[in-house]
Amino acid sequence: MAAGLGVDKRPMAVACVSDGVSTSAHAEDASALAVEAACDFLAERLRRAKASFDIGDAVAEAFTRANDRVVTEAGTAVAGTWACTLVVAVVWHDQIVVGNVGDSRCYWMPDDGDPKTLSTDDSIAQAQIEMGVTREVAESSSGAHAITKWLGPGAQAVQPSLSSMTVTQPGWLLTCSDGLWNYASDPAAMAASLRDAVTASTTDDDDPPAWTVCRQMIDWANLLGGHDNIAVTLVRLRPPEA
Repeated sequence: MAAGLGVDKRPMAVACVSDGVSTSAHAEDASALAVEAACDFLAERLRRAKASFDIGDAVAEAFTRANDRVVTEAGTAVAGTWACTLVVAVVWHDQIVVGNVGDSRCYWMPDDGDPKTLSTDDSIAQAQIEMGVTREVAESSSGAHAITKWLGPGAQAVQPSLSSMTVTQPGWLLTCSDGLWNYASDPAAMAASLRDAVTASTTDDDDPPAWTVCRQMIDWANLLGGHDNIAVTLVRLRPPEA
């Protein structure tokens, strides 16, 4: 996670979550390297970016750098022994651009209106959903969490899926591993858990610190079983003043 002001003195933020593949011997190492490489590159790129900055190109480059970092560290390791997912969310002026490989996710949770998922899983479950299977059935089926794209040795494609949106109202930008969204896959369910976490973290009229809301959501997932690694970031956003 990185946040600050760019050269134009306007806010910018980068949120990255990576989750190691459970069958990978060096999953923890791979995910840590991927986050570090992607976040460091994008934070530096944003700090010096001009108005004509192409966020999508920068996000795609961040995935290439993250993959290269993992592959370099893995050396001659067998394919699949260093494998991880990666989701990246960039906030630049009033724009959000999200890239992902694997099944870590990004959600937009507006204060009013419908929440939505900004990322698209690279998974067997998502492939089934695209063929018409309901989300509930697909995500509970055998092998549902098997991913079809990842970072690390043996990865066939590291080009991320990209999406973007304009911030027009206050809300929360959430990125997380499947250790969290397993318990609230649907955007409405995730928004409900977020509202509860915000309420539990609020002590006055101001927005609660994002880290306290994250802690509440992690505690919630652990209470429900905590059957997988839980990683979550939150960024509180408001549209730029006119």
